[in-house]
Amino acid sequence: MLRRHMIHGLAAGALAAAAPWVRAQAKYPARPITLVVPFAAGGGGDTTARLLAKGLADRLDGSVVVDNRAGASGNIGAAYVMRAAPDGYTLLSLSSTYGIQAAVGKPGFDAVNDMQPIIMATRDPLILLVHPSAPWRSARELAVAAQKAPGTISHGSAGAGSIAHLGMEELGLVMGASFLHVPYKGSSAAMTDLLGGNVQLVLTTTTFAGPYVKSGKVRALGLAGAKRLAALPAVPTFDEQGYAYDVFDWKAVAGPRGMPPEVVQRLNRALNDVLSSAEVSTRFEADGSAVVGGAPEVLTQALKADIERWKMLVKKASIRLE
Repeated sequence: MLRRHMIHGLAAGALAAAAPWVRAQAKYPARPITLVVPFAAGGGGDTTARLLAKGLADRLDGSVVVDNRAGASGNIGAAYVMRAAPDGYTLLSLSSTYGIQAAVGKPGFDAVNDMQPIIMATRDPLILLVHPSAPWRSARELAVAAQKAPGTISHGSAGAGSIAHLGMEELGLVMGASFLHVPYKGSSAAMTDLLGGNVQLVLTTTTFAGPYVKSGKVRALGLAGAKRLAALPAVPTFDEQGYAYDVFDWKAVAGPRGMPPEVVQRLNRALNDVLSSAEVSTRFEADGSAVVGGAPEVLTQALKADIERWKMLVKKASIRLE
């Protein structure tokens, strides 16, 4: 009898100790969620993150704060999230650059095993931009000019090891040409210098580039993928110009490993609902971005495939990231 009372007492004590945690998870979120963007404000990743943050806050009936932590090609912001408490209150807005850094950089954490995937949000083809006054009007003209003067035509990127950096390295291989890389702390800074004539090219996503192309502030020489976009019908693909080039950027949301499964599921459901809403999906489609969504595992699979892809490119092109 005494033993039975002891067991009952221990069980009751365990339930009492667990009760605050259970209540905390039941009312998640009980305080503001921070969505870290590892690049400067104003870029494509920042734009996507803010759109998702607004929709997520509405569906969770809470607050989602976007925190830009730029530097080291996204590693500073990513490391901050991977080392945060896995309670669902510190999330990361990540992109293909995250996979590149996992493949060839030194992020300071295990990009696969330290990360809890939540959702793959969008997928964007890369687009190559020049200033309207630039002499090249096609990818072919640019390739010829770059072949005549290797390493002199400059391109701005969001940083060493970013999708814009390695995407341009791959384009150079396809064209049989080389370009001069000028790294920035974000795509918005690179775009500012393109508009100001300080760099000659910028390779970026259609989500970020769309408004600039439509307004005539920049001219697009080519688009990744097999077909043109309805959002930018006048922009030819690299493929139709004779260059097989299919580099895409993706945007996603993740957190640190160890998050409660119930929180991961709630965030995934809410973000899927955001992505399927007419307001958000129409906005992305208008910018040439494809909505992905689905289970967290979709992100894991894409990340692992990207890591292998970029490892092969760096080896083939003998790229060194300082």
